[in-house]
Amino acid sequence: MSLRLDYRREVRYEFLLGREVNQAIAACPVVFLPIGCLERHGDHLPMGLDAIKAHGICCLAAQAIGGVVLPAHHYAGIHQMTAQQLDHYTGGWGNLYTDGTAAAHLTEIIRQLARLPLRVLVLYSGHYPACQVEMCDQVAAAAQATSLKVYPFYECRLFTGDHAGFTETSLMLYLDRGRVDLTRIGPENWRDHGWSEANSPERGSAAAGEELAGQIVAHLQEQVGRLLSAAG
Repeated sequence: MSLRLDYRREVRYEFLLGREVNQAIAACPVVFLPIGCLERHGDHLPMGLDAIKAHGICCLAAQAIGGVVLPAHHYAGIHQMTAQQLDHYTGGWGNLYTDGTAAAHLTEIIRQLARLPLRVLVLYSGHYPACQVEMCDQVAAAAQATSLKVYPFYECRLFTGDHAGFTETSLMLYLDRGRVDLTRIGPENWRDHGWSEANSPERGSAAAGEELAGQIVAHLQEQVGRLLSAAG
């Protein structure tokens, strides 16, 4: 799937004007919530990569499907760490929240969105360790009691994810090449992230990122269509 953002067709909630939001929701009652964690992604990618890439792909999906995209939410990423690990954590890698804090915040956001005439919410987490997936799945399941159908999405549903490796680097090269600096990758990054030759970020390309983004958008289009049909 060939994708290009059309900046003449605004889908970002925060940039829509007044009743444009109502019109967009009436035309397609779907909302995308991109979330992630502020954390180190090598030395070649931005700290906010998780939510930045999720937001970019959500915008592509909204232009293909319809609906609106909420601002990138960088404070909903968790890591499962013991109390001892947290006591010795310096914050050098990024921010940390407990699963309870993150889940409560997302639950409140979804509760507010359910007040709008929306039928489907895509909860796209660009951060997806097992604990994050479990937390988002639980939030989505709890939300089924509302009128809003919530679909939690993670890139590892479709292909092997990696931390700042081939997949994430390729997606960012496609979405915003100017935010990637491959010359900064050094031996310490390889040690920190445990990359292999197969998922080396240095193999990443914008063309590969476009192909991956196309797979994601096609998948979301199918799932959103299914949920809209189920909602009646």
